[in-house]
Amino acid sequence: MFMKKTLLLMLVGVMSTTFTMKAQITLPKTWDFANDTTNWPLNSGTGVADKTIDQLGLFSKGDGTITNFGAITATSYTYTDGYSGVNRLQLNGAGYPSSGFTTTPSQRYLYFDVSGPVTVTVWFRSGSNSSARTVFVTDGSTVLGQRITDAAGTGEIFTAKKTSAGTERLYVYGDSACNISKITVTATTLATGESAQAAEKVFTDGKTVYVSKVSVPTAISVYTMNGALVNSLHSKSDVSFDLKPGIYLVNTTSVKGSKSQKVIVK
Repeated sequence: MFMKKTLLLMLVGVMSTTFTMKAQITLPKTWDFANDTTNWPLNSGTGVADKTIDQLGLFSKGDGTITNFGAITATSYTYTDGYSGVNRLQLNGAGYPSSGFTTTPSQRYLYFDVSGPVTVTVWFRSGSNSSARTVFVTDGSTVLGQRITDAAGTGEIFTAKKTSAGTERLYVYGDSACNISKITVTATTLATGESAQAAEKVFTDGKTVYVSKVSVPTAISVYTMNGALVNSLHSKSDVSFDLKPGIYLVNTTSVKGSKSQKVIVK
């Protein structure tokens, strides 16, 4: 019991929602939770507010009310790309409170500081054998990438791209409990003429949502403010679709970058 409490306190007490930029990570960088038992040994859980391990920040909650941030637990799995491991980083809940999804997480999230364009790749599974789960990568204001699992716990792999030249903090978190096996971060060279931000515009007229200025293949995903995926599509040109009344977050991702825009459907 004493050891469990010690481990909980070790991993949960060092983070704050108002942050000071830390040293940038060394690229390329890999956090292999499933196989790197030196940095990520099996443990019963983490509970400190903020802690950094191998250049990766782990944040529970600043006020100390969350003591079940996550744990490294044993489970074997092989992904579709052939990557496999025997453990997982088990995040025990959403990165935001029940009031709804936000691009700046306030609890149970991973973070790191990086300069210049990078590609982040995440290998993860649902934390449930009966519910779909979503993992997000954001820069605090924009969703750079996200992926939703099926309800059966099948492994997912997705990438997120930061296309800006400056130094920013990136966040990784879920909409509920999820299991992360590996995260990699690699430097990206932008193609000639590639803009630093997606140009797509999103607006509404009544119940219809319009996505305009689409000039290249673009992935479009629509989430409720609670983080539930309600629509997902790909398009090479302007597109529109109908939604029920409510407030939504429309994410667009292409070679030009990623963008998140909030819309109100009446």
